[in-house]
Amino acid sequence: MEEVLNALKDVKIVVDSAIVLVEHPGDGENKKKKVIQIVEDFIKQNGIILPFPAGIVDWMIGEAVDFAVGWLNDHLWKKDKNK
Repeated sequence: MEEVLNALKDVKIVVDSAIVLVEHPGDGENKKKKVIQIVEDFIKQNGIILPFPAGIVDWMIGEAVDFAVGWLNDHLWKKDKNK
């Protein structure tokens, strides 16, 4: 179980890094697709095997991207909401 948790932590680090790498104004869905592809490539190239069906892994990655982007939008990339 510890190995799975460590793998998920590694995947989360790649999600966060990929989001920053692809960031530019607009084009949200294409950026998300790029991030997901980077993460999937990382998982495959590093032989990471998660004990979940592929559809669940895809869902988890998508949710992690949405959560991280939401947090970054609210805390790091936030625009002045008073304007």
